[in-house]
Amino acid sequence: MSWWQAIFLSVIQGLTEFLPISSSGHLVFFQKIFGLKPPVLFDIFVHVGTLGAIIFFFRKELVKISQGIFKKDKNSWHLFWLIISGTIPAVIVGLFLNKEIERIFDSLKLVGISLLITSGLLISTKWFKQKNKKNFQSLKWFDGLFIGFFQALAILPGVSRSGATIVGGLFQKLDRQNAFQFSFFLAIPAILGALILQIPNLINHRFDLLNHSIFGMIIAGFVGYFSLKILKKVLLNFKLWFFGIYCFFLAIFLLIF
Repeated sequence: MSWWQAIFLSVIQGLTEFLPISSSGHLVFFQKIFGLKPPVLFDIFVHVGTLGAIIFFFRKELVKISQGIFKKDKNSWHLFWLIISGTIPAVIVGLFLNKEIERIFDSLKLVGISLLITSGLLISTKWFKQKNKKNFQSLKWFDGLFIGFFQALAILPGVSRSGATIVGGLFQKLDRQNAFQFSFFLAIPAILGALILQIPNLINHRFDLLNHSIFGMIIAGFVGYFSLKILKKVLLNFKLWFFGIYCFFLAIFLLIF
């Protein structure tokens, strides 16, 4: 892997991990078209970078939740259990499809179909009016589970995790700010779980790309942080459906490629 490839893949990871256009879908696309398949070590490090971006972006909220949990604050514990219930579907689907993941990530047609799903979800937000008044305390465990099913759907390459979970939150009448936050609160255990599953792949792995990987982690984290700022602004300004148009045309391209 050259330095330019490391920079390119890191920027793509930072952008697509958070913008609702599917990082996994773009990864499959670039693997197939350009033969750019990041080594396991590099992939782990750039995901650590994007995880760091989430934690830094929501640092105040996460500190408040953590302090509330230790102080036995009812609202903090309620949100904690919502996150747990929202994580369960992805865990179940991930374990069920674990042996099929490699085959799933080898199909451009599947990516195209999945991007159409993402496109439909995002474009549907054009008709969501700001009548969503619910906050986290208004949600029940079933609501968290419901949003979690949208995250589980994002195991398919081409279905955007952030886009699907934000739309899931809007379906449950969360206001846009809380839907945005909950989407990325769910992302933390999801990314951590994916990283843990990759650890066995590091056995007997060469660490000759460590410098590239550390550099990629920094770039992915930096780009990811600003991607979060962009997504928040777009969502709060009712423009999320713009990304749906991009996903639609990319899906058509992949399906006829």
